[in-house]
Amino acid sequence: MGSRRKTGGEDVRLPDLTRRSVISAATAAPVLANAGGEAAAAEDLIVRCASFVAIDIRVGRLVRRWGDLESEAFALPGWFDLSKEEQLAHPKGREMADIDRMLSSLFDQRWKLLADLPTVAANDPTGVAAKIAVAARAVDPEDHEEAHHLIAGAARDLANMRCPDCHRPLVLEGWIDWSIRTGRE
Repeated sequence: MGSRRKTGGEDVRLPDLTRRSVISAATAAPVLANAGGEAAAAEDLIVRCASFVAIDIRVGRLVRRWGDLESEAFALPGWFDLSKEEQLAHPKGREMADIDRMLSSLFDQRWKLLADLPTVAANDPTGVAAKIAVAARAVDPEDHEEAHHLIAGAARDLANMRCPDCHRPLVLEGWIDWSIRTGRE
């Protein structure tokens, strides 16, 4: 069962996949970087893709929180008459400034991961699905709805494929299918 966490004035249901699994994949990067070989390269790709997805979800949540704070601040009488310093002295202004700083760092991290991913080869269906899941998150449905749905559908289809002989899943990372549906509400 997912947990509940207050975000602004509404409850947000976190997915059944735990944040621990995404974070553990991201924190495994230094260990995997020293492992060497083809298996390490495949694991490195999965870690990079999982890191991108985790950062992208975090960015989405922070952007929504910033928007909520902005709406609440605009509703305060005299907000627009306050100087920049006075706005920053207000709790909503401070939190908005903190979010701005966090977003700047997260945007840089996300951009670097996205720029590096095309240079890393996928050696198995899981790697291919992870790269497609990243592409689905990178293409904003508000800007390119059809392309986003096409890419997300391809990742979902691949994540749900099974071996025709043994019927085992071809994609071994459950977060891939989940990541396409998460954080776009």
